[in-house]
Order: sequence, then structure tokens, then C-alpha cells
Amino acid sequence: MEKNRSKEIMKSGYLFIAINFLLAIFNLLIGFVSNSIAIVSDATHSLIDSISGFLVIITEKIASAKKYAKKREKIERMTTILIAIIIILVGVHIIHESIEKILEPEEVEYSIPVLIVLVASIIAKFLLAKYLKETGRKIKSSVVSASGAETLNDFFISVAVLISALIYLIWHVDIEAYLSIAIALVIFKIGLEFIFPHISKHHHHHLEQNSDHDHCHKK
Repeated sequence: MEKNRSKEIMKSGYLFIAINFLLAIFNLLIGFVSNSIAIVSDATHSLIDSISGFLVIITEKIASAKKYAKKREKIERMTTILIAIIIILVGVHIIHESIEKILEPEEVEYSIPVLIVLVASIIAKFLLAKYLKETGRKIKSSVVSASGAETLNDFFISVAVLISALIYLIWHVDIEAYLSIAIALVIFKIGLEFIFPHISKHHHHHLEQNSDHDHCHKK
């Protein structure tokens, strides 16, 4: 059972790295072609996400070692919090880039090929996020679930870019930066939700241990 769980976690990690790396390359190309700071930023996020994939793999390799078997939960929790911090930093980066674009706007050039690649990217991110979240829930891995949430963030960012691109093409109004800020606030919330439930759970676990210790002491 434990071997199957470890195999699923490793598979999720490698898939996460491969898809995000490919998405980063495609998004960099269309970002430079369209002069869209949001798409280039999205490509950067995909590269950063690859780091999370390596964290998933490294964590599983360490946690599956016999000498760390008793500390598996603690190791996974620490990695989950680390991924959550990366999610929050992505939100900070989006806000910084968006404010720069509001203060110094640049003309964007969206085209049909750009929109096609954006749609393909959105579909890929949605399917990956769904796979990671379902796998994380099935094998009860907070690390894989956090990676799924991170991918879902990227999905929403890409959707925001697509919406702003369509609005720009139809009405010639650039709302990309404002939509990106709204998405960044959602990303903050998701990142914090991954940190605080685990801190709370850790605190509760210690309270239970202290309670059991006191109870045993009284006996």
C-alpha cells in the first residue's frame, strides 16, 4: 500500500515538472510575440512550478527512506507549507508586474495563433490540476494536493489572460493588469489556506499529545 502511494506521488511529481516545462516554453514564445507581460509572467510561473515538482519528488525520496518513516507526516507538512509560500510569492510577483503595467502601459498584440496556444495551455493546466487534486485526495497527500492548487492558480491566470485578450480584440480595452491583480488576491487566499490549516493541525496535535501526557501522568 505504502509502495503504491509512493509510486503515485513520484508519478505526480514527474508529470508536474514535464507539463509545466513544456507550458513555460510555449508561453514564453507567445508572450514575446504578443508583447503580453501576463503571458510572459505565466511562463515564469510555470518554470517556478517545476521547482515545486522537484520538491514533491525530493520530499517523497526522503520520506520513503526507512530512517525517516516516523517523520513522514512532518516532512510532507513542511513541503506543503514551502509550496504554499511559493504560491504566495507568485501572487506578489503578479501584483508587482501588474502595477508596473498600469503605470507604464505597453501595447499588446494578440492574434489567432496566440489565442489557440492560450486555450491549449488552459486545457492542459485544468486537466493537470484535476489529476493532481484527485490523486492527492485519493492517496491523502497534502504535497500533491498543494501542487494541484498551484496548477489551478496558473489555470485561473491563463483564463484571465484569455478574457482580457478577447476584450482587447473586441473593444480595444486592456484590462489584463487589473484582472491579474484580482487573480493574485485569490492566489494569496489559497496559499494562506494551505499554511494555516497545517499550522493549526500541528498545534492541535501537540495539544492532544500534551493532554494524553497529562492524563497518563495523572494515572
